[in-house]
Amino acid sequence: MEIRQVQYFLSIVETGSFSAAAEEYYISQSSLSKVIIALEKELAVTLFDRSKRKVTLTEAGKAFMAQAQKLSDVHKTMLMEMDAFRSAADTFSIAAIPVLTQYGIANTISLFRDQHPDIRFNLEEIDGLNIASALAEHRFDLAFMRHNYLDPEQFTSIEMCKDKLLVVVSKKNHHADRTSISIKELSNDNFILFDKVTDLYKLVMDECTRAGFEPTVFYSSHRKISVFGLVGTNIGLALMPSRVYEYHQQPDVIGIPLEEYIECNLVLVREKNRKLPGNVGIFIDFMKRYSDAAGM
Repeated sequence: MEIRQVQYFLSIVETGSFSAAAEEYYISQSSLSKVIIALEKELAVTLFDRSKRKVTLTEAGKAFMAQAQKLSDVHKTMLMEMDAFRSAADTFSIAAIPVLTQYGIANTISLFRDQHPDIRFNLEEIDGLNIASALAEHRFDLAFMRHNYLDPEQFTSIEMCKDKLLVVVSKKNHHADRTSISIKELSNDNFILFDKVTDLYKLVMDECTRAGFEPTVFYSSHRKISVFGLVGTNIGLALMPSRVYEYHQQPDVIGIPLEEYIECNLVLVREKNRKLPGNVGIFIDFMKRYSDAAGM
């Protein structure tokens, strides 16, 4: 048994679904399912009842959860105690909006760790609109974020992946047969948006204002699965990055290209004129080589 299996199990219990837990750990849902199936085989029990829409714990799962929480707590305590014996000189921290899996960045970070096992760093998910201030307050050394609201006077960045907004609608929506659409034509539609603390919420609101209208926000959510679910019911439509749509593509929705080209690129950011741990440079160079090789 590996500690990551325990952590994945607890995340599924906490979030209530395999998909939400997979997002939390920047892995695909299929990869997460394989880890849990392997754990169940090792224990020779079924931990989750998967027969209903929302996964629930079996009796064996409830018994395992109590022990799993203890193991997780012990693991966290051990890491904290061991940190006291390590040099912090070359450790660094990275903030990230929750899209690293969708853009293939999670795999690249995993490759970096395989090639540089002695370099210590931690990665923390944080809301997009709070990242710049967190960097300025030196709570993090680097950040993966969108480029739209980055101050070039204060920060320098490396473009990791290009992306642009598109319109996502139900297949039953009156726009569904369009091959492209202008944002100006959406003024009478309900909008389903990502949460207000995300940079995408601000970007959509700003672009609608630029197009001459204030959008009717019917619902906003932090979880992508909720946004897709509501769009699929035809309650409203969503504007989202193409890469996010392609990764989470659902059978009851379609993406329509915008006639306007609204970029929302993913970048790796650091604060200008700030001295950072030496290993940060190794990480930045590695990520830049990935970006160049991928042609993103």
